[in-house]
Amino acid sequence: MSEAALQLDHAPRRARVGPVSSRLPSKLLGSLFKLVDINHRLTVLEIGTALPETVDFFAQFKCRLHFVDLFGEPFVREQAGLSEAELRHGFEEQLRFPPGTRLDLCLFWDFLSYLDDPALRAFNSALRPWVHGGTRAHGFGVHHLAIRLNHVRYGVVDQETLSLRERFGEQMRCHPHSQIEMHEMLDCFAFERGLLLPDGKLEMLLKPKT
Repeated sequence: MSEAALQLDHAPRRARVGPVSSRLPSKLLGSLFKLVDINHRLTVLEIGTALPETVDFFAQFKCRLHFVDLFGEPFVREQAGLSEAELRHGFEEQLRFPPGTRLDLCLFWDFLSYLDDPALRAFNSALRPWVHGGTRAHGFGVHHLAIRLNHVRYGVVDQETLSLRERFGEQMRCHPHSQIEMHEMLDCFAFERGLLLPDGKLEMLLKPKT
């Protein structure tokens, strides 16, 4: 671990890791690190569990990692029965970082496609206070709304490779959004780059909306 610089905060509750099932090349992840100043301490938010390869990868940087496993939160799984205000409160509680926190990198993976419209707007509202002009985000969307998402967790092997592991438990209902819908409801971000993958998913980089 370089210079004892890595700090883990908001670690999720203990979960089974499971073996790496496959690896996914990424042509955009490396671009993410060219858009931020890696010579300064980075603050990273990952929506998911702390996988060992991700922790090992970020150990080369001076950074603070916040792992927030929203996939396992009851209010997210029960989103259809909650109001947007209740959802926003739930996200605000989970995204309650120390005062003055400014997120440099956000790794959403495919979490946004599991949120219905009110939940996506609520997540956007809760995240907005922590986003600054230099924030960048990575995630996956869909090119066609009929695409079914694989029930997997993502890890970072290197700047060009992601790991895929089986996600245990019942898969949440998917709520894929078009790029226009994402633009309207996740309005603290704008699309910076997108890449269509062979399976019909869209790998995307996001930047703060000006």
